Amino acid sequence: MTIYTHLPLEDVMAEKNDTEVKYKDTPSGTVVLQKNEEGTWIVQRLVSPDPNDYLQDEYQPGSRWDSEE
Repeated sequence: MTIYTHLPLEDVMAEKNDTEVKYKDTPSGTVVLQKNEEGTWIVQRLVSPDPNDYLQDEYQPGSRWDSEE
């Protein structure tokens, strides 16, 4: 296998970190959540075909996810 990149080999072949990630469905898409050091879930990304979802505060990256499992 040949990898053409300007990044150092250590960065390309780095082991996956142990951060906990989960995907939660919304009425029209999916939110990617990541657990931070305090144990709260933080929105990392929103994937939705509805443009109005991107304007909602609860789906903004960096916001705390308050919904229960």
